[in-house]
Amino acid sequence: MPPPYLADTSLYVTAANDPMFAGQFEAFQLATDAMPVSTVVLAELTLGLSRRESQERMVRALTAGAPAISPTGDDWLRAAWAIGQLGGNLVTKSRAFWNDAILAAQCERLGYTLVTLNTADFRRLGRYLRTTVAAPFPDA
Repeated sequence: MPPPYLADTSLYVTAANDPMFAGQFEAFQLATDAMPVSTVVLAELTLGLSRRESQERMVRALTAGAPAISPTGDDWLRAAWAIGQLGGNLVTKSRAFWNDAILAAQCERLGYTLVTLNTADFRRLGRYLRTTVAAPFPDA
């Protein structure tokens, strides 16, 4: 059985815009046997959709055959601690970086490998969160 993986938002966005990457991502997802989707990723992907029906349709499509999993309160607190260790608001006030930190804390708690195109930010967070990060596509 392959190790558990969670995909960052960057993979879904790239797959939506690059048919070759989309095929590779789909093959990776199939090889991981119903890879869950973080609600952090679902929120980032549906942000800005003006119609509730559009949001619901996208969530259904992204979670078809795979569960949606949510961060816990402890994940939020671990993310805040890690950002604080990196300098807090002096480092970033970015919503995207906060989402990265929450996703990293969620992966740390679950023991999941985070697959991302944004390895730099996650490796920076890795100084304080024990999250395994991999670029697409690790052997599944």
